[in-house]
Amino acid sequence: MNYFAIEKKYFNYLKGLIGASAVIIFAIISFAPLFFAIERLQMVTGVSVISAMSSFADRPANLDSLTFTFVEASFSAVVTVLIGLPIAWHLARSEWKHVRLARALLAVPFVTPAIVAAMGFLALISEGGILWSIGIDLRLESGFIGTISNTFGWQHPGHFIALILAHAWFNLSLVIRFVEPPLATFDPRWEEQLSILPGGNSRINRLRNLWIPFIGPAVLCAAAMTFLFSFTSFALVKWLTPFSETMESSMANMGGAAGIMGYRVDASLVILSTSAIQFLILMLTLILITLLQRRNNSRVSMISENVARHNRGKLSYVGKGTLFLGLVFTLAPMISIFVASFRIRSSIGNGQFTERFSFDAWVAAWQGDLSYVSASEALTNSLIYAIVTLLISLPLGWIISSTIHSLEKSNNVKLAKIVDVMSMLPLAISAVMVGLGILLGILRYNSSLFGFFLLPVLPHIMLTTPFVVRIMTPAMRAIDPVFEQQARLLNLNPIQCWWHGRFSFLRGPAIVAASLTLAFSLGEFGASWILVRTGSWDTLSILVDQLMSRPKFDPMVQPVAMATASMLMMLTFTLFVIAERFRPKGDGGGI
Repeated sequence: MNYFAIEKKYFNYLKGLIGASAVIIFAIISFAPLFFAIERLQMVTGVSVISAMSSFADRPANLDSLTFTFVEASFSAVVTVLIGLPIAWHLARSEWKHVRLARALLAVPFVTPAIVAAMGFLALISEGGILWSIGIDLRLESGFIGTISNTFGWQHPGHFIALILAHAWFNLSLVIRFVEPPLATFDPRWEEQLSILPGGNSRINRLRNLWIPFIGPAVLCAAAMTFLFSFTSFALVKWLTPFSETMESSMANMGGAAGIMGYRVDASLVILSTSAIQFLILMLTLILITLLQRRNNSRVSMISENVARHNRGKLSYVGKGTLFLGLVFTLAPMISIFVASFRIRSSIGNGQFTERFSFDAWVAAWQGDLSYVSASEALTNSLIYAIVTLLISLPLGWIISSTIHSLEKSNNVKLAKIVDVMSMLPLAISAVMVGLGILLGILRYNSSLFGFFLLPVLPHIMLTTPFVVRIMTPAMRAIDPVFEQQARLLNLNPIQCWWHGRFSFLRGPAIVAASLTLAFSLGEFGASWILVRTGSWDTLSILVDQLMSRPKFDPMVQPVAMATASMLMMLTFTLFVIAERFRPKGDGGGI
């Protein structure tokens, strides 16, 4: 027994040492690019971050980008909630046999690469797309969209509407992920009892006294996360609103001239001031999300989901219609990409086109007929980066989650919260700024690393590890400690106790985290767009962007880009299916 106690003591010491090392390593990985970027930009501009922030408003274009970013992120959050809340409501409050399939399909957009989402909406709104064919021209803004523009003096309303819808599509699963599980396990007897009281004798009173307090924090949390992701959106903004700039796209467009001594100092100053303002806004949003999540997590499930669904009865016609429209909204961009990859439109003059459907674009994409690298080479690069990212992010995120859980069990709650918030901080750092920081850091300290093939893995690790932590930490909290105690009674050593008492319960969440890590790495665009534009390291997401950036004189350009996007979409969808296979029942999907 003494031997076991000594062995356990050293095991816990080693576990604590590994945990502390993982937290420190991740903190360095997360903040080093930001530090390198700020240090270099301050050196080039000769001003501090504070001075740069104070001069932010001196450039009208900065205020324009800040205003547009706030407006599009706010509208995106509101529209996402307006679309997602009815879907989550009917998904949760009815008995039907395909609920798990619908939940999974509605969660697909969140793991879809941003560049694929951009191509999907381009296919929807471009000439020949579904919306264009029914008279809604959001791309060229003819018809009633043009009338709106002329009547209200609103420049490019079609582009703005397309961006908001794309952000709502992309973040739809956040609303479902946060709102649907508590509604699905809500005891209907609460509503019945409240309905006979003065405070619940009408729908408005029940809304005010029951539903807003119950799901309000979850709705606000989903809205805040939608705001966060929309605020840093790059690929969707780049392709859907080409005449407007967000803070993210502004930094990306000026990134090529930043950090060079004696050259375009104004570009370096813009990036320094914009990144600082953006970081502060995102930090405040992240703090708000953390507070809302804590309040949301205080709610516990009250009854079994199956029992609650059975008590409420079958899905109504309104519910069926709502879910049908939600699924159409979810699937339309993905189907449009796939169809557009086979459709080749050739001009025959006088504004007339001929259409034919063939596999030519897929063959051209795979062979690289229109690009520096073929889709097969880009796919190989993407898979290598994704696998290396997985081999680092999954163990790193697991150890950080274990450290948070251990600190909570030892009543060191404050330190656990600090580590938890720190693990989320990469989400408050612009992906473009991450890529720029790595670029400037290499330029300053070791320029030979520009030729290092695995350089793009670093931002992928930064941006995927927080999702591993978000998946593994709740899974670790949910394990009943009695299983580990029973393993000790069998006289197993600490490693065997961990294997049988903990790992067997974490295998499913780990597979979910691994699948989503691969999917997010495959689709990463912002940082890769800064780092990987040489033609030799191109990933599938970068290749799609390069193909769509080519002049469209050749009718094969757009179909080839759509075929490449379809390859990336199918790859990430396969990973998502694997993740859903191992996701715990009752989880809302998405993240």
